[in-house]
Amino acid sequence: MNIKKITIAICGFLCFFSAIAQDLTEEQKEQLEYKVSVFTSNDKELQKLWYEDRMDEMKIRGRLREDYLKIVEYHALKMEQLRKSKNKISADQMKSKLQERVVFMETDVKEILDQKQFEIHQKTWKAIIKAVILKEGLDVK
Repeated sequence: MNIKKITIAICGFLCFFSAIAQDLTEEQKEQLEYKVSVFTSNDKELQKLWYEDRMDEMKIRGRLREDYLKIVEYHALKMEQLRKSKNKISADQMKSKLQERVVFMETDVKEILDQKQFEIHQKTWKAIIKAVILKEGLDVK
């Protein structure tokens, strides 16, 4: 190998590692953490695993985890029924009803979660609703 190729290879590696070494802002880290790309799939198991990870982060265990899941599943079912509703509603109405359901859920879970857990719950559901709005094409004005 000649000197020119070695120099180019070294420069390439240095550029690559300097790009990787850049620190992410707190906002960028949070966006990555709450990225809901799994919700673009119909794979319910991936969705469940992603949500399990959120509950692990909240450190919810035992009976509290069971109670929390019951509340979340109830409200998620209500949201799913909105989507399957025979009464056709506008995109704005659908977004409004989804957000209204999230408020109902927050009221229910706030009683059983501590402040840190509740904040993670809110961030998680903000990401979920954003993903649903984009997936369902409700982001039209």
